[in-house]
Amino acid sequence: GDPDFEWIELYNDNINPLSLTGYKLGDVETPGGGEGILLFPEGTAILPGQTLVIANRAEDFKAQYQFSPQFEINDSDDQVPDMLRHSSWADGSVNLSNSGDEVLLLGTHNELVDSLSWGSSTFAFDPSVPNVTEGHSLERYPPSSDSDTAFDWRDQAYPAPGEVDLTPPTSTPTPTFTPTPTDVPAPTPVPTLVINEIHADPDAINGDANGDGIL
Repeated sequence: GDPDFEWIELYNDNINPLSLTGYKLGDVETPGGGEGILLFPEGTAILPGQTLVIANRAEDFKAQYQFSPQFEINDSDDQVPDMLRHSSWADGSVNLSNSGDEVLLLGTHNELVDSLSWGSSTFAFDPSVPNVTEGHSLERYPPSSDSDTAFDWRDQAYPAPGEVDLTPPTSTPTPTFTPTPTDVPAPTPVPTLVINEIHADPDAINGDANGDGIL
């Protein structure tokens, strides 16, 4: 029951629309792994400044946030398009572990466009983002930040799917996370499309059995 309320949010931080035909999203690091990777339906596009929410179950997501996501992973609402299984890469399920996992966004040629890891997973960066607090999400802030480190992400106590915090950081921001110091790579160019927020640990009020998703 744990993944029912999971969601992932994508954000197009660009002045041009972007076709998502051939793009994939999931939590399996390599082809043939035991987890899942999903394909956006043909013709999907994301407009400049737009977010797309991919929920595990649209019915549960709508019950919690009072609006429907753009896509769902497991069919629960005939009005919400389903993501497609990309079985040539992996045929498992997308189920985000609270204690450590990753989210990958792959391009048309299976190239890595963006990724995030937390807890025990160091796939995206090491040290990784700390474990997700129950009922919270992990949010990229500011949304244009892409240093390929845990510092791009903050613990969000009030998940807000479909919204992007464009408030400029203060001049002397306090880092959200304080991992063990390592050599920090130079910031990479901001990709056209980024993972903006993920909800891997369900809402505390509804119980851990029902609550994850991706923005």
